[in-house]
Amino acid sequence: MPDIAVWNKCDNKCIMCTNMRSFVLQNPRQYSLKWQIKKFEKYLKGEDVYHKNADKSSYISLTGGEPTLHPDFLKFVAYLRKRVPDVQVTLLTNGKKFADQEFAKKFFAIANPPFEIAVSIHGSTAAKHDRISGAKGSFHRTLEGLKNIFRFSRGQKTEIRVVLIKQNISDFGDLVKMLLKKLAAARDYRVVVIHYEIEGISFENRQKIALRFEDSSFAIMKNLNFIKRFKEFRLYHFPLCVLPPVLRRYAWVTLPKEERIYTKKCRGCVLRKNCLGLMREYYKFFGDAEIKAVSK
Repeated sequence: MPDIAVWNKCDNKCIMCTNMRSFVLQNPRQYSLKWQIKKFEKYLKGEDVYHKNADKSSYISLTGGEPTLHPDFLKFVAYLRKRVPDVQVTLLTNGKKFADQEFAKKFFAIANPPFEIAVSIHGSTAAKHDRISGAKGSFHRTLEGLKNIFRFSRGQKTEIRVVLIKQNISDFGDLVKMLLKKLAAARDYRVVVIHYEIEGISFENRQKIALRFEDSSFAIMKNLNFIKRFKEFRLYHFPLCVLPPVLRRYAWVTLPKEERIYTKKCRGCVLRKNCLGLMREYYKFFGDAEIKAVSK
């Protein structure tokens, strides 16, 4: 099932956000509860109303902006659970709204599994995280939100996402250690490390946040012993050949085909079948110098 943009507003201003600046200027009416339900009902009837992952039938992703800021967010979640109770729903969020205990309690009372909450963290300290999120105090609110998520969840799964860019790559090791220390009591969460996508505001800031796969891969490999301590760990958006063999088992293909490309260098690679190739925008910006066909 599709990616649903629940709300076009956000209380962070992340420098690698993949939304266009024009997104926030859209008429909020098209994101109202009435319109969201009407649109979803059309989708269930087979109409082409969503732009991303509409061909996926096994899950729904709630995106934004920040979905939890929608004035009728909880009502929309309740509607989805009644309408498609057995479909996996994943909420992509900065987690700040969950710092409100009453909100967290209400959410988990209606967001029946299968349901996942994916929370983004950008740095190991308030200064480092807030500099990337563009919102003072966001680090502390996100961590408080995560604590409430772990406290009130009733079988829902939690994922922590780290989007790697130039501004946090040197902090990656400390960020991993921070998670292991501050969230040690909650051992069931998944950690997903993502090489950033070049689109929207991220595209505007492409020179500022530029980071190559080789640098991401090096930082991840350097902290492999800490990564192994997580119950589940994944890597998104990485071509397999840029990763050391020991890291390849963590790599997932999550982007649609139209956002990916295989270059001439990929011909004959034994890993191609299970590899996403290159993100198209990454290829336009960096080329394919890092890519090398694996023969065995």
